[in-house]
Amino acid sequence: MDNPLLALFIPSLLIVPAMGLLSGIESHSAVTAELRRKALHLGVGLTALSFPLFLTNGWLVVSALGIVFSWMLAVRKIPLLSRRFGCVLHGAGRKSHGELYFSVAIAGLLLLPQSNPALYVVPVMILSIADAAAAVVGRAWPVGHLGGLARGKTASGAAAFAISALLITSLALAYFTPLSPLMILLVGVFVSALTTYTEAVSSHGVDNFAVPAIAWLALYSTIGGV
Repeated sequence: MDNPLLALFIPSLLIVPAMGLLSGIESHSAVTAELRRKALHLGVGLTALSFPLFLTNGWLVVSALGIVFSWMLAVRKIPLLSRRFGCVLHGAGRKSHGELYFSVAIAGLLLLPQSNPALYVVPVMILSIADAAAAVVGRAWPVGHLGGLARGKTASGAAAFAISALLITSLALAYFTPLSPLMILLVGVFVSALTTYTEAVSSHGVDNFAVPAIAWLALYSTIGGV
């Protein structure tokens, strides 16, 4: 992009209206509030797939992160902003710093070596799509409540996450790499298993950072610069 100043503010220009729109939707149920939160999560995550096109160097990435991070903190701390924009983040009635972890995760992926587009695309899509699928399925069909570190999660939600992560990884590897079908399947299962476990044992929004980090590490250790 020829205008770096515009590139710097594009993430904020996308996020702020989405937060305002979803926060303005009246809701009296925790399920609906959580669905609004996941809708924002999904929309921002998919939009982030375009970020490498204009956040093309480290200073742009870090500066854009600073702007978004400052906005998220302002929404938490300033009552007027919290009432207008914060409902979609904090209306589900649980303590979480997920939006902050999410922002750091996207910026981190942009700063990490990207020898293959799959190293960015797969973690971002798992973070946005698989996480949303787990939340929707886990709440709609809460089968098999898990214990231990995964307390509060369900086997049905974990299965939805695992299947989504496997499909995302496999399709991305088939498109972006010359790997054989067998290797694609093996890497897909590996990434899916690691990210599903990570999501299940993470709480308070930490999965928004841990899941893409684990996905990137798993992919980088297996496909490297393929």
